[in-house]
Amino acid sequence: MVGFLNLFGDDPGERFRRGIAAHERGKLDVAEQEYNRAIFLNPFVAQFHSNLGDLLHQLGRSDEAKDALEEALRIEPKNAAINNNYAVIMEELGDLQVAEKYYKRAIFLDPKYTHARVNLADILGRRGEYVKAEAEYRYILAEHPEHTHTRQNLAVTLKNLGKYDEAAIELTALIQQSPDDPHMRMLLGMVYQLQGKLGIAKDEYLASIRLDPNNPATHNNFGSLLEDLDEKQEAEHEYRTALSLDPGYILGRENLARLFFEMGEPDRSELEWKQLLQVQPDNVKAHRYLGKILLAKERFAEAREIVDKAIEQGIRDDELLEMAENLKKLADQEDQEDSDD
Repeated sequence: MVGFLNLFGDDPGERFRRGIAAHERGKLDVAEQEYNRAIFLNPFVAQFHSNLGDLLHQLGRSDEAKDALEEALRIEPKNAAINNNYAVIMEELGDLQVAEKYYKRAIFLDPKYTHARVNLADILGRRGEYVKAEAEYRYILAEHPEHTHTRQNLAVTLKNLGKYDEAAIELTALIQQSPDDPHMRMLLGMVYQLQGKLGIAKDEYLASIRLDPNNPATHNNFGSLLEDLDEKQEAEHEYRTALSLDPGYILGRENLARLFFEMGEPDRSELEWKQLLQVQPDNVKAHRYLGKILLAKERFAEAREIVDKAIEQGIRDDELLEMAENLKKLADQEDQEDSDD
């Protein structure tokens, strides 16, 4: 066997070790060459393909990484780490169902594989399966109570389940450990806001902004709180601050446009919704609100154009469908009046 491996005057194991060394030093092009050479010399070692897949993933070449890890799994299907890494790639490629399957397989192969269990819980949260995600996070924390990422995501999951008191307890514990964490302070502000505790919610948002004044999400959420406090002008300022930090920030633009609409300023609202459509042409709220504004201004041709574009893009919204029906009735009425003349 050794003679076969050295047929080309090369040792695949040595090539693989060189690849690892180059990878660790950040010389990714050299590492890729060494891993590929090791595979050429001996294509039957799962770890060679696995390391190449991890490298390709690091380089942002997810499709190639997927192929490499699939070959690794073909050779060694019961390797928990390779199953987990393959699931990570599939999650990034948008196939959450396959990702979940391979995270579960990794856990089945190694029930103590914490990283795979965290990944599974995270993907369940992304899919809106919050009850299952909560169970996974609690299982992990029972074994690893110091796991900060898991506790933070448990708090977010509890918020999404409407368990605000429990979410606040988890976040408060995290903030006691890291009082200068702006993200935790923002999350706690959100939970307090949902509980209706607006005064202490404001304190948490302001603390978060002091720690990190350049986070558009915090300014956006603070703007929402200020609306709850009926401080409209201050809310507008926060939404504009969010957009100055990130002009493509969808939630900030939506909130600013909606605020203008609710304040009885349709011209300003129209302008913001149209800017939003330039960034996100299939935004349902933008089509809906623009349709309302244009109908109220009796700009029926423009309203029809907005509604028709929404329908062409496959947007299904009850209010837009009702607008389309009303516009059709108006058009039929105009045709009838013209024929009577």
